[in-house]
Amino acid sequence: MAARLDRALQKANVSSAKAAGWLDVSEHDVQFWRRGITVPPFAAFSRIARALDIDPHWLCTGQAQQAHSAN
Repeated sequence: MAARLDRALQKANVSSAKAAGWLDVSEHDVQFWRRGITVPPFAAFSRIARALDIDPHWLCTGQAQQAHSAN
């Protein structure tokens, strides 16, 4: 998760400080998440994904969300 978060923030050119401001957490919290020292709370996953316009399922698991067929 940390690598995906770090990659997504880098791709969007968003600093840890800017992300922290979006999420109302400390910059250190975001830096710890990016390095895999701690994991963001679930609510933060949704807010990060929404802010970066990425799939929260991918951010959490590394897998694209599969569409369910009605067979």
